[in-house]
Amino acid sequence: MLIEKEKSILYIIDVQEKLVSAMHKPHTFIDNIIKLQKASKILEIPVICSEQYPKGLGNTIKKIKENLTTNDTLIEKTAFSVPIKELSATHFIISGIESHICVLQTAIDIAETANKNRVYIVHDAVSSRYQKDYLTALSRLDKYPNIQIVSCEMVLFEWLRKSGTNEFKAISQLIK
Repeated sequence: MLIEKEKSILYIIDVQEKLVSAMHKPHTFIDNIIKLQKASKILEIPVICSEQYPKGLGNTIKKIKENLTTNDTLIEKTAFSVPIKELSATHFIISGIESHICVLQTAIDIAETANKNRVYIVHDAVSSRYQKDYLTALSRLDKYPNIQIVSCEMVLFEWLRKSGTNEFKAISQLIK
């Protein structure tokens, strides 16, 4: 099943000051999150951004926070899974950290909430401190029937579906 922008919501999970510095290759996954975030703005796809215990771990990093709009939702949490809001979305695009903790628990909670929910883990927009945890999380998540592992560009082009539009031109600039 292709990702449909009309059914989508983007989750940006816990990309916070103290966590990012400990991540494996932080610039790569952060750049891809920002591409997804900017494309969401262009295509009017809702965004939920979470912060795990911001008192201790700091706030969402500036690069991501400055791209949040007034329509986006910022959630502070202490549970590892991001609370699932009552939304019309059924395609959940998940990015953030850590892959084997908050990303995994959120994805599984969403997938188990309703059979119609489709969860897409953007493998180049998630990270963990250790590569083995990242790989183990992706392997475990890939076994769920309604969770798929995708890339940032897969998401962008499935949202677009065709070239020649103003949205295509704007999003094309994000990946150059």
